[in-house]
Amino acid sequence: MRSRLARLLAAGLVLGLMAAACSSKSSTGGGGGSGSPAGGGGGSSQTLTIQNFSFNPDTLTAGAGETVTIAVTNKDSTTHSFTLDDGSVTQDVPPGQTVDVKVTWPSSGSVGFHCRFHSSMTGTLAVG
Repeated sequence: MRSRLARLLAAGLVLGLMAAACSSKSSTGGGGGSGSPAGGGGGSSQTLTIQNFSFNPDTLTAGAGETVTIAVTNKDSTTHSFTLDDGSVTQDVPPGQTVDVKVTWPSSGSVGFHCRFHSSMTGTLAVG
């Protein structure tokens, strides 16, 4: 009986460790939505700074369908967000922090982005 209990406990421990290894942390902020849509290729990175209630630069360029990690740094004293106009990505950026956001560029043209808290803060992801 004791041997059977030990096997059951060992099996439970293995299953628990496997479940923990398969879980992942969400890349979204408190704003909901997804951190990034699936697809695309590449794997480059870019930086975006939020300061004085504006994005700098206000236009980011990458190849069509490329997946890019954008390091967004908030230098203001209030929370901002990086939100694509189509709603597919939204990430809150607390004051004084940097967050990484994965974005798959559009297949052509451009997509706007904005701060969901401050409507005057806008920018563009352009295919180039």
